[in-house]
Amino acid sequence: MFIITISNCTITNKSSAMRGALVAVTAASLQSMCLGFLQTTPTTIGHMPGPQTARYSSVFDREVDDMFRQYDTDGNGQIDREEFRAVVKKMKSSSRRREILSVATATFGSLFVASGSNTFQFAQKKLRSGYLEESAELTQNELFPTAMLSADIDRAVARVLKARGFTPSNTLFGHSVCADEVNNRKEQLIPLMEDRWQEGFALGGLGGLPFAGKSGFGAYLHHVPDNGKLLVIFAPHVGIDEVGRVGSLQRDGQAKVSTACGAAIGAYKELQKQKKTAPDPLLVIEADNPREFDPQLKDIIDLLAPRLDGITESADSISFVTYQMYGIIRELITACITETPDLFDFASEVAVVGGIMINRRKGGDFFQPLSFETNRKGESPTDLFEEAFGSRPELLPVIGSEAAMTRASLY
Repeated sequence: MFIITISNCTITNKSSAMRGALVAVTAASLQSMCLGFLQTTPTTIGHMPGPQTARYSSVFDREVDDMFRQYDTDGNGQIDREEFRAVVKKMKSSSRRREILSVATATFGSLFVASGSNTFQFAQKKLRSGYLEESAELTQNELFPTAMLSADIDRAVARVLKARGFTPSNTLFGHSVCADEVNNRKEQLIPLMEDRWQEGFALGGLGGLPFAGKSGFGAYLHHVPDNGKLLVIFAPHVGIDEVGRVGSLQRDGQAKVSTACGAAIGAYKELQKQKKTAPDPLLVIEADNPREFDPQLKDIIDLLAPRLDGITESADSISFVTYQMYGIIRELITACITETPDLFDFASEVAVVGGIMINRRKGGDFFQPLSFETNRKGESPTDLFEEAFGSRPELLPVIGSEAAMTRASLY
């Protein structure tokens, strides 16, 4: 039995936490990438089913054991502080892009998160079934049926655009997503895409609407490399908490559940107060916080109001609102592109990806892709959706009516 001792605490290789960590480390070693540990909580790990753990770890069992022996230099079946120092030294030298994000409490040992690496993404995907929130997963599959992990979206978009000549050196990435900090967590979509394309221009404000406007879009356009390309991704966002409530999210460091997207739900609640839509006893209600200066929220309320017809026919009211927010953003982004007369004087091609960001506390955020097309001067738009993401989702059971689908630009 192997044991790691850190700060007077021991973790044996029989613990699922240690096994998951060593599997991630081994995967990194085999791929010649940085060492990474999958971050999770001791409580969740404790409920990881044995058969699943065995299934995911058995592939690397021999490599895990070999790696432990590599650092257990005195052969006593334990890794002491000096031996652990060698592990950390190896981690620091393996990749300039990896950083150690956190160390768990001494009560439960040490788990490290490798940021900015394929290893983290590999471990996140392969091990997530052991700690996912089942109710949230069921809700997501029903209401956002073809949602994909952030890293999968990033790779799919890059793969398709690479074939069309998009590279980090000739492409300027821009995004119109909500200013909420949850949309900028490490290893999630926007940071991943900014890392891939090497920079990013922020077009979005509350709710993901492109409040930078046509002036902001013009500035973004004028920053593109000579004869280069633009890549824009836009999305509203929505949280799903551990019990499957749409529109709610337990944020890191908070015991209380809050709303996500707060702007979209706030606008919806205001329209209920004004009796411009049917009453809806929301599961997530926050105290009113009136503001005299709130121009962005006022715009969201005005744009959302005429789109709520048919909400009572939908499978879920907050999902309905979120899909309508997607339609609003898509129309505004399209206007920025089509009403910029000198667009192709600066850019040779413009690619636009649209969808919904789904914030989850555990297991990684998701993205429900809804559109992907590219535009060149003098040519009709080229639809790249199925090439990148596969079949389109069947959303009529979610939205409830064809008229509401049309208003949300879901065609």
